Amino acid sequence: MHRTTAALAIAASFLFGSLALAADAEHPGKELYLRYCGACHGPNGEGDGVAGTFMRPKPIDLTQIAKQHGGAFPARETMAAIDGRDTVRAHGDPDMPVWGELFQDQPTWDTRRRTDVQERIRLITEYIGTIQKR
Repeated sequence: MHRTTAALAIAASFLFGSLALAADAEHPGKELYLRYCGACHGPNGEGDGVAGTFMRPKPIDLTQIAKQHGGAFPARETMAAIDGRDTVRAHGDPDMPVWGELFQDQPTWDTRRRTDVQERIRLITEYIGTIQKR
């Protein structure tokens, strides 16, 4: 079942990735968010993505993260959820988030690759911080 959900998420991400290219990127992380997260969490981060309709549990409403943390957006915790350091059930087990090796640090990566991945995660996290409903 997990593989089916992951496959649907990846397929839907291609759709959202196409939309991301056409999106007005007010924030540099918006395109990355749409490409990697929008299929499940929705284009506005409200947990209503196309692939998310097949997931159990449903993807969370990312616009409510700060509210759930007393009004402060937990950037480090959010980054840890994206890269797989913190287990998020809908992302799969801790060894394989939906995006697996794309965001999860690998021993074979050189410094340049690690820096690139951390920058992508940082941009996505910053973007999620901008969509918080207070």
